[in-house]
Amino acid sequence: MNRLVKYLIIIALSAWTLTASAQSDEKAIRKGNRYYKRGNYTEAEVSYKKALEIRANNANAQFNLGDAFFAQENYDAAYEAFQKVVEMSPDAKLKSNAVFNMGNCLLAQDKYYDAFNIYKVSLKLNPENENALYNLEYCRAHLVKSKVLVYPMIEHGKVEASEKEAFNGQRVTLQSQSDPDYALSQYIVVKADNQEVQVQVNGNSFEMPKFDVIVAAEFKLSHKIEIEKNIAHGSVQADKQKAIEGQQVVLKGFGDEGYMVDKFTVYKTGSRNDTVQVNDTVFQMPDFDVTVTATFRTALKVSIDTVSNGVILVTDSLVKPGQNVAIIVKPDRGFQLGDLHVVSNDGSESAPVSDANVFQMLDSDVTVKANFVEATGYYKVSADTTLKGGHVLIDQAEATRRETVALRNAPEPGYQFKEYVIHQVGDTSVKVQPLGNFFTMPDFDVEVSAVFEKNEGEDQQQQQQQEQQQDQQDQQDQQQQQDQQQNQDQQQQQQQQAQEMSKEDAQRMLDALENQEKKTMEKVNEQKVRQQPKKKSDKDW
Repeated sequence: MNRLVKYLIIIALSAWTLTASAQSDEKAIRKGNRYYKRGNYTEAEVSYKKALEIRANNANAQFNLGDAFFAQENYDAAYEAFQKVVEMSPDAKLKSNAVFNMGNCLLAQDKYYDAFNIYKVSLKLNPENENALYNLEYCRAHLVKSKVLVYPMIEHGKVEASEKEAFNGQRVTLQSQSDPDYALSQYIVVKADNQEVQVQVNGNSFEMPKFDVIVAAEFKLSHKIEIEKNIAHGSVQADKQKAIEGQQVVLKGFGDEGYMVDKFTVYKTGSRNDTVQVNDTVFQMPDFDVTVTATFRTALKVSIDTVSNGVILVTDSLVKPGQNVAIIVKPDRGFQLGDLHVVSNDGSESAPVSDANVFQMLDSDVTVKANFVEATGYYKVSADTTLKGGHVLIDQAEATRRETVALRNAPEPGYQFKEYVIHQVGDTSVKVQPLGNFFTMPDFDVEVSAVFEKNEGEDQQQQQQQEQQQDQQDQQDQQQQQDQQQNQDQQQQQQQQAQEMSKEDAQRMLDALENQEKKTMEKVNEQKVRQQPKKKSDKDW
């Protein structure tokens, strides 16, 4: 098959009659188009991003940015760029082309099942797209349906799979039910005719390979987590009531008014001297029942003095001596942080504040004092778009020095967030320390990256434990949602965004799709290798 057919990308570079306010972003698009035509895709990417900085809802710039990513073989970023086109553009043709290119991004990575379903959505938007129909049939030819066999002799529980047969690349979800006093330890999926070949399981699902598989599971004896009664000055909660050996348990303390947790203690039930190590609020479950308690101490208060032209907050208002406290600084537009200092309420001492707006708590109540002054400059904050396993989201594109910038992370299925990595633009050796899900802006432009890693058994255990705590109806509802195939989700998304149509129009489109598929398959059968398709006319080079 001709690779130009397999990986055809539609270039939608349009010339419009410009208003004065739109000229600058369209000028950046044209500049990017010239770079793209010369094969300088990196500079084309920069120009398209510049156009989006000028006008964030410019669907043509967003589309062309996807083209630039695709040309650089950054298929994940290209997919995301085309997906944004679908979200922002009311143009049905542009939507269809964007969805078609989303399929091409998947096809370029040999993700035939996912690409197949995306091309179906593209054809629903535009049944006349012969290239999408051809690529759909190309994907169909690479799909193999294999059996999902559940091992019947599993000790201490049972397992169910969402599919009895599945195509390669299709995600199969698993559900288990343990016997009393047992809990799921791990799912096991192996090749049916060679059990030494294992299939990776992420959470409670796996991607179907091109061979029959056997699904099994391991269940372990679970142990009780009890909370000690009559804890003075507060109460304690654990995130689960039972856990298997090695499973992570997270604790929370709730102090009475004016009190806070000083220390958690976990010990073997009935043997107070046999303790389990607790790291801050987390411990690993041992192979026996445990009891949890805590000691509480009088809390020290962190107050905020009155400020104008901005907002000052702290991560913790009730703390203990020596505890690090981060100050959140959010100036109004046009202002930046001036002075920032922390003093004891009696004025006898002060706590040094770092450039990252962090101080160490004194052995007394304190007040944070600050003022804002007119801003002298803003520094850019950008997100790394080349990440594998997830995305980073930033609440603002620029910030003043020592301003707090909030972060969010969005792991892809099968991945979990590990850490943020923030560095100076152009010099990865100059790092900025993240403070949880935010950081303090330095006096230079920064890029925010992140590390995502594949899920291991621990996440799977936690998820299964939560499922077992739900009632039977919730489990059924959840299973129904998990059983939905990815193509149904994509179709619903695109159909909601497309223009409303009558039942007659919908039937007309489906009839056209069926007829077009027959015509194209006749052409496919006539020739083994398809010649280069007629190229769409390029506009505005």
